[in-house]
Amino acid sequence: MRIIAGSAKGKIIKCRDGFDTRPTTDRVKESLFSMIAPYISEAVVLDLFSGTGNIALEAISRGAKRAVMIEKEKEALRVIIQNVNNLGFDDRCRAYKNETLRALTILGKKREKFNIIFLDPPYKDNVCNEVIEKISETGILAEGGLIVAEHHILEDMEDVISEFKKVDERRYGKKELSFYTR
Repeated sequence: MRIIAGSAKGKIIKCRDGFDTRPTTDRVKESLFSMIAPYISEAVVLDLFSGTGNIALEAISRGAKRAVMIEKEKEALRVIIQNVNNLGFDDRCRAYKNETLRALTILGKKREKFNIIFLDPPYKDNVCNEVIEKISETGILAEGGLIVAEHHILEDMEDVISEFKKVDERRYGKKELSFYTR
């Protein structure tokens, strides 16, 4: 894996061994970032189920101001921190070991606001709708912000979740990107 554009273009992102992490492919990542380009500059980004940090790191490389990455697996978190440090993004990135719903509650209590929230949970969990409801409950999406959910095509994503409406969806093989905003 590599950063595909911006200040760190071409730099390698490490991935943990095994099959527990399924990083977003360059093809999907390029498509995603071309769609959300107007949101990136100076954005504050939240990357849930972060895995390798791939998406948040790409956003930082392309001009996002700050990124927070949440990952519950200890080994994956170690890889994220290593990637942040290798890219020299440690002044703009924070990575936390936590379960996603709990992390959202904490971020809400801290009154954090994010312009873009990415979520890419394990496909077998089917939790995207629940996570988006929790994002609504905590109020952490900034005004005019965007939620991007990467999920399996068989996961039924509602057209409206709490205060958020699906504004676009794109299919890439067995995965789909669903975009939500207020």
